[in-house]
Amino acid sequence: MSKNMLDENLLKISEKADRVITDPTLAGILLCYMLYRVEVPVDSDLLYDIAVTGGYINYFTYNDALQAMLDSGSVRCQEGENGEKLYSVTDIGIESAKRLKTVAAKSYRDHLVSKIKLAVTRKRNQKNVHIAYEPLEQGGHLHVTLCDGDLTLLELRLFTPDQHQADQIAEQILTDPSALYHDVIQSMMRKHDDKIDLTDN
Repeated sequence: MSKNMLDENLLKISEKADRVITDPTLAGILLCYMLYRVEVPVDSDLLYDIAVTGGYINYFTYNDALQAMLDSGSVRCQEGENGEKLYSVTDIGIESAKRLKTVAAKSYRDHLVSKIKLAVTRKRNQKNVHIAYEPLEQGGHLHVTLCDGDLTLLELRLFTPDQHQADQIAEQILTDPSALYHDVIQSMMRKHDDKIDLTDN
């Protein structure tokens, strides 16, 4: 891709920042940027969820764009431990990814990077966090288990008024499970002032 053509495509991304991208070339540049900024290989399901379900790239455009990036050598695919496809950006893809920063609004780039980094973090934390929701006649119980390998660090059953709140709590836990463990320990160890009224003793 020539420099002028690349600049034109990057400009189109900045102009369409509030719309779903339907052009495979533009979509490919965006995929390169996502993979470049996340800095770790991303599995195919997660990349699809962020790009397509997240509303950045059109459903029909996504596969064409990804295949074009693979064919051009901008993106590489490797097999993960469980046989999943893992995508990462190459030096060729980084060239166009870096240029996006010069034309796309920072708010657009920040939103994109936050989405994929949070998604990758939550995916990684799922290995050590087990979460289940048990509906009741009114509300439900959120069951949370934090592990470190074979060691169970914390088991928690929390009542929530509805599944929506339970899902929000679960997302926060998956974002930083160590914070939950730390906060529980700190709360239990914190010294509290006596609540007994001794004024008339």
